[in-house]
Amino acid sequence: MATSRGDERTVTRTYRAAVRLGEDYITLEETITLPIDASDADVQQAVDLGWRIYRAQRDAIEQQIAAVREAQGPHPAIIVRDPDAPASEKQRNYIATLQDQLHWTSDQLTAFAGEHGVDLVTMTKGQASTFIDGLKKLAEERARYTVEARARVVEEARAVRDGAPPATEKQVQALARLAHSRGLDLDAELVRRFGVDSSALSDDQARALLSEWQTRAGRAASPRREPALDEQREE
Repeated sequence: MATSRGDERTVTRTYRAAVRLGEDYITLEETITLPIDASDADVQQAVDLGWRIYRAQRDAIEQQIAAVREAQGPHPAIIVRDPDAPASEKQRNYIATLQDQLHWTSDQLTAFAGEHGVDLVTMTKGQASTFIDGLKKLAEERARYTVEARARVVEEARAVRDGAPPATEKQVQALARLAHSRGLDLDAELVRRFGVDSSALSDDQARALLSEWQTRAGRAASPRREPALDEQREE
């Protein structure tokens, strides 16, 4: 949708996605507003910024959830009606959701169930309830570890680059253009290589990656030289 903001014409685009988690749905929404003459690099930079904001919000929420759960202490025991009856469809769906959160294969889930004396095919409501509690605890511990690990990486990266000048806006924009042309997520590539995203990138890191990508781009763009007639005769 094109709009006018003063003398500047802009375009606003909203993307929404509904994701089903077990019996519930969550909605992810991202809105970007850019000048009508924005370049591909401007669009990619806006998308990358939105992704960084989302990750920062997600990490903050995960830390808050972990802190609230620790403050509340253990939940009171849940009374399961008819514990000897077969596990309900709702329980099985919840187990599948927790399996997705843990990024487990079916074999890993089956092995974990076997370690706890649970048969996923014939389990009862009572067994499913206890099994779900174990999976939830494991998922919460893994989420807490992931948040702490991310925080350590950021702190270590900042400590390493203390005193080093940060990357300039032009460097980040150039990297965004090159990443877009290569079909890469810039921040994901920076985290993989340097352990930081574009907001914490140093000048030296930006120079090194620009040099590498520009050299490769130059080689790919260079036409293949055909041998001269004299060279062909010598062959």
